[in-house]
Amino acid sequence: MVNPSDNQDGKFPVDPIKPRKKYPSFFRNVIQYIYEYSENSTVHGVKYIGEKKRTATERFFWLVILGLSLYFCTYMIIKTYEKWDKSPVIVSFARSPTPIWEIPFPSVTICSETKSRKSVFNFTETIMKFRTYNNLTDEERDKLDKVALVCENHLFHQGSDFIKYDTIDFLTEIAPPFVESLWQCKWLNTNTTCNDLFTPMLTEEGICFSFNMLDRDELFSNEVYHNKDYLAHGVRAEDWSLEKGYSEKLETDTFPRRAISAGQKAGLSILLRAYDYDLDYICRGPVQGFKINLHHPAEYPLVSQQYFRAPLNQEVIVAVKPDMMTTSDGLKDYEPHRRQCYFPSERELRFFKVYTQQNCEIECLTNYTLKACDCVGYHMPHTEDTKICGSKKLVCMHEAQVSLLKNQVEYGLKKSGSNDEDSSDRYTCDCLPACTSLIYNAETSQADFNWQKVFESYKVNFSEFPGVQMTRVTLFFKEQQFINSERNELYGHTDFFANCGGLLGLFMGFSVLSVVEIIYFLSLRIICNIRKYGHHFWSGSADLVHNDAYDHKRR
Repeated sequence: MVNPSDNQDGKFPVDPIKPRKKYPSFFRNVIQYIYEYSENSTVHGVKYIGEKKRTATERFFWLVILGLSLYFCTYMIIKTYEKWDKSPVIVSFARSPTPIWEIPFPSVTICSETKSRKSVFNFTETIMKFRTYNNLTDEERDKLDKVALVCENHLFHQGSDFIKYDTIDFLTEIAPPFVESLWQCKWLNTNTTCNDLFTPMLTEEGICFSFNMLDRDELFSNEVYHNKDYLAHGVRAEDWSLEKGYSEKLETDTFPRRAISAGQKAGLSILLRAYDYDLDYICRGPVQGFKINLHHPAEYPLVSQQYFRAPLNQEVIVAVKPDMMTTSDGLKDYEPHRRQCYFPSERELRFFKVYTQQNCEIECLTNYTLKACDCVGYHMPHTEDTKICGSKKLVCMHEAQVSLLKNQVEYGLKKSGSNDEDSSDRYTCDCLPACTSLIYNAETSQADFNWQKVFESYKVNFSEFPGVQMTRVTLFFKEQQFINSERNELYGHTDFFANCGGLLGLFMGFSVLSVVEIIYFLSLRIICNIRKYGHHFWSGSADLVHNDAYDHKRR
């Protein structure tokens, strides 16, 4: 080791020290601090960028590599976020099957194609008289105006704008009576009075009859005006809801009714009846018989849109397969439009107490029709002071329905072609499915119903049944159990951060400790150095470091 005091005569060679550039003290400290971080950083590539002995070419190379890695890592994280944001839900099958006794037996709504019995009011004769001579009496014109509401809507538009107070009573009077249409009923292989099972109700198909449907006070809100004669059976649902199902304390005999097994003996059988002399082939067209709609007990039926036929003199066998969708509680924190469904507490309807997609669509159509036509259909839920459309408004009602459907399609197309999520431009109705939904799919088969041969075998006098036509319908669950579907999280918060961490680790060697390391160098380490060296950390620490290196080199 050479002491400078021993080299006064110049006998020892001394390496010349190049004078270093003069930088401001603070700037030199910052550069030295960056060098120190790069030497200790756990992020891949940073070490070579800050290493003092590296050439400019090497530093540029590692800067490019680090920049490309950061670019691809950021790009993939953004794609992962978009997938998590737009498609957070995955639909899968449940882990175990559900027994059919855990769900209600389907509600069955039956509508006769005979809207006006010829023996009471001959619609065919009256409409032909109007078209040929146009000289109806006031009474005939008034009746034609009322019946046109339940016939094909293109037949008569020259009536009144709004119905009269006795219109529903008249439609009930001319329709096939309850005891005539539903002759015999059998539930769970036991003969039962049809009055105990079915309830009259108003639909867009006129007067129909429903089985296993909630009472009107449980289905509609207090704001809805009720006709006392329809959908009022007085039987209340006992600890049942669509989301929670049946309470465990309930017995098998409960309401809504549920099947105890699969197969014909645990189902519903109905013998329907019509009379040939009462059939009207102009009001509803050439196909006579009955329309049947299956739905769950808390849903208002749309018979004209979803039905299967039960023709006259046919036996129809209906094997029911339920299709149920549930949603995990982990999705409750997501916005409804992200998960594409509503929980009961998230969407309240004005006219219905239970939210379903179909109930929402009916309410939306009601509001749209009221706005477009200044009235609603007689079958739509409404308040007591709402006007009810007459036959003159049938065209307006039809155009309102078509316009509403077009608006929804146009919005869907607009939304699919744009990433704009403006909350003011939601769906026209915004009727997302309920997070718990239940649909009944029907597999039907039919054969000739030779009831006449049976009557002949029993020596029954046919004069007691002049012109009678009969149809038998049997409904039952096809299988003892079914597999329902579940909405679950595709990417939860844990999955999203795990994917981001994996990408950061793959491209950058980055981890949570790397973040802590950066925060440490920007905060705690500086604070501790200031406490240790005082103001010299910012004004002269780099000079001290340089002097230490100078002294070490001389020695």
